[in-house]
Amino acid sequence: MNKIVIVIVLVAALLGGVSFLAFTPSGNALFLPYINNQLKENVEGAKVELVKLSLKPGFVTAVAKVNDSVDVVAEGPLDLLEQSFDLTYTLDAKKIETEAFRIDKPLHIRGKAVGRVEEMHITGKGEAFASAIDYDLNLLENQPQNITFYLQDASIAEILAVAGEKPYAKGRMSIDINMPTLDPNHPQGEAHLKIKDAVIDAATLKKEHHISLPSDQSLNADITARAKGETLLAEGNIITSLARLVFSETNYHLKDQKLDTHYLLDIPDMSRLKEVAGAPLEGKLKMDGKLSLQGEEVTATGMTHSLGGESSFAYENDTLSATLKEVETEKLLRMVGEPRYARGKLSGTLNLDSVQDLSGAFDLKSSGRADSTVVKKTLDLNLGKQFNYTITASGKIKEQKVYAETNMDTTMAKLTMPDIVYDLTPGTLHSSYHIYIPDLRKLQPLTEKQYRGDMDFRGKISKEKDLIITGEGKEFDGSVEYRLVNEQIKADVHGATVSKVMYMLGYPQVLEALSEAKVDYNFVTQRGRVDAKLDSARFLSNQLTILLKQLLQIDLTRERYNQATFVSTMSPTRFNFDFIAENPISHFKILNGVLEKRSERLNASVDMRYKEKSLKAKITGTLKRPKVALDTSSLIKSKIDTKVDTLMDSKLKDSGGDQIKGLLKGFLK
Repeated sequence: MNKIVIVIVLVAALLGGVSFLAFTPSGNALFLPYINNQLKENVEGAKVELVKLSLKPGFVTAVAKVNDSVDVVAEGPLDLLEQSFDLTYTLDAKKIETEAFRIDKPLHIRGKAVGRVEEMHITGKGEAFASAIDYDLNLLENQPQNITFYLQDASIAEILAVAGEKPYAKGRMSIDINMPTLDPNHPQGEAHLKIKDAVIDAATLKKEHHISLPSDQSLNADITARAKGETLLAEGNIITSLARLVFSETNYHLKDQKLDTHYLLDIPDMSRLKEVAGAPLEGKLKMDGKLSLQGEEVTATGMTHSLGGESSFAYENDTLSATLKEVETEKLLRMVGEPRYARGKLSGTLNLDSVQDLSGAFDLKSSGRADSTVVKKTLDLNLGKQFNYTITASGKIKEQKVYAETNMDTTMAKLTMPDIVYDLTPGTLHSSYHIYIPDLRKLQPLTEKQYRGDMDFRGKISKEKDLIITGEGKEFDGSVEYRLVNEQIKADVHGATVSKVMYMLGYPQVLEALSEAKVDYNFVTQRGRVDAKLDSARFLSNQLTILLKQLLQIDLTRERYNQATFVSTMSPTRFNFDFIAENPISHFKILNGVLEKRSERLNASVDMRYKEKSLKAKITGTLKRPKVALDTSSLIKSKIDTKVDTLMDSKLKDSGGDQIKGLLKGFLK
């Protein structure tokens, strides 16, 4: 609109400055090139050409063309001596077209310009930007004063086009301006902008600025601005389908070119910002704070209670400090789009020396309890009825790397990672760790089996292309070394006491031995293998050894086996195993034994030999309640062999006794 005003002023000034022209058509035409040259030199931002000039005593008519599309006609009484005029002017165009924009809507304005070149009064009314326009102002030595301007329900897209912007929004806006003076250094007055039921064009916004909205969004705004001295004051609100922004105490200092404002940001449904943030979000957010802009310097503060407790931040020229106080973990997880695994409190601080370089320090503390139902449903992990945790973490951020120390104390275990190095760019992780499980019985919900004792392991963890965890521990009077690559673990056991391993596993302690074993197991397929060599193996008292001692006077607990082996293959449902123990006078073999994982039911066939006695047995039932059944034929034969030995020893005492006993036993076989 200010371009139109400039055109009117210049036309009026020229009309007042041509009093020396002749009042003839030829004289008028003579000076058209001169006037147009002056217009070209003095009018910026628009092309203005005077196409007709007619001066008559006491009356003038002028026709001009603006940007080759707007026709301007001014005519009325003119007093050359007084240099005063009372002109009626019209601006007409079917469309407005420039190099920067094109508006396919008509322009029709009719108005008056009354006064003298140094002081005139201009009014206008009509249609512009597909809306009603009405303005009134005084020009005092080319300085606008007492300006009233009203644009009702104007096209937002066309206003943006005039401003050289793409049509990010469509709809209508109204502007009401009342300014006593337009002095750039000391403005005064008030302006009111109102947008109702407009729409933000999501496709245009994404194309021009790569900002993704879920769809076109409704837009409403109500903003009031006041000029006071060297300061512009503003307040109002902008409401879209996604959020509401309220700003107050807004001050723009003209001299310093500094903006200060209070703001309130209200996002009722964070999930609708998924495309904008590039991450799943949920919940509500309401934040208030202050914002200051001056050149490239930015200062901002904010505070919210939307997460429970209090969260705040302060940003100033690439530095950031943020604080969380007693934030509710459940609300935080929900906001970042994660399942509500836990309920508790979280507090921490973050201080960045440079946001751009991402360098600074942080500390964090969180405590609470896991929601076992959610964990089971989303991660397929059973943490039991109550799983409490306390987590502390602190560290530094430097050169896109996080250096941290983390401690976690839970119902099941204690974990320390003292030297975490997390590289943000490739997303790699390296750290040593120490995990201590004081009571393995508390792992029962997770493992679906009750173990006993404790465990203490130390090692290293890395995550690049693969997750690799290595470790070792002094367990079962021996040592355990292991290496986990993704879901596959391989472990070496050295010098472990078998009875303690069986105690830890919750199995009956039926064997004592020193073990050298290799374990290979896949946690995803639940398949694997155990190969163990047992030294100094001996049977501990159990149902089978007691039965053999009672029936055959065989005491297996006195035997030692230095060449025993145990091999087991594991599947999702069972253990298949072989156990072989031999020495010069006896052997004990289980081939193709089966132990069901869930029920712990046993099915094993036993082949035994003691000196010259051989017998077979069947072990069924469960680990805790095994049932041993001796093969009756082998039992009878063993008893006969025992009786024959006793009889032959008493009756055959000469040197041929052993040969005779051998013949008899061979016959009885």
